[in-house]
Amino acid sequence: MREEISTGKEQKITVQSSDRMDIRVIIAESCPKLSVTVENNEYNDDVRGITEAVRDYSENRIPMIYAYDDRRLITLAQSSIIRIYISNRKLKVVTNDGIYELRESLRDVEEKLDNSRFVRISQSEIINITSVRKFDFSVSGTIGVYFSNGESTWVARRKVKSVKDALLHYRNDMLSGK
Repeated sequence: MREEISTGKEQKITVQSSDRMDIRVIIAESCPKLSVTVENNEYNDDVRGITEAVRDYSENRIPMIYAYDDRRLITLAQSSIIRIYISNRKLKVVTNDGIYELRESLRDVEEKLDNSRFVRISQSEIINITSVRKFDFSVSGTIGVYFSNGESTWVARRKVKSVKDALLHYRNDMLSGK
């Protein structure tokens, strides 16, 4: 549904109206910069998700990732993703809110991800290094990865060097304030 109302120096556009959410855009000459306001009766997962998505977009113009929860389409901010992996020939994405399914290839998803935050650790898995609680270098030739949600995984031997490089790059970015 798209409805437009123009009044002088202001234009109001209803982009979406449904039982779950209304999206309205107001174009006004008096507005010096883009402003986003989220209104709801409580601070919940929907509000957090929208806030994270807008923050990601405004800071880096990072695209959203679209996943499915059964038959429902879910929009995920990249900052909410912990890891993405293939299981039983299906691509899964893990967030603190749950596990969802992606309907595209791991390679296609990898191209959309922020490469300063995500690193491929095997042929079938990509992790968000900002969601890692601990890296375990004690096992020779590989790296144990322990996430903030309690899950863990291992880096494939042939990816150890690229993961170490990504960690150094991330550390340097954090120290330089990027």
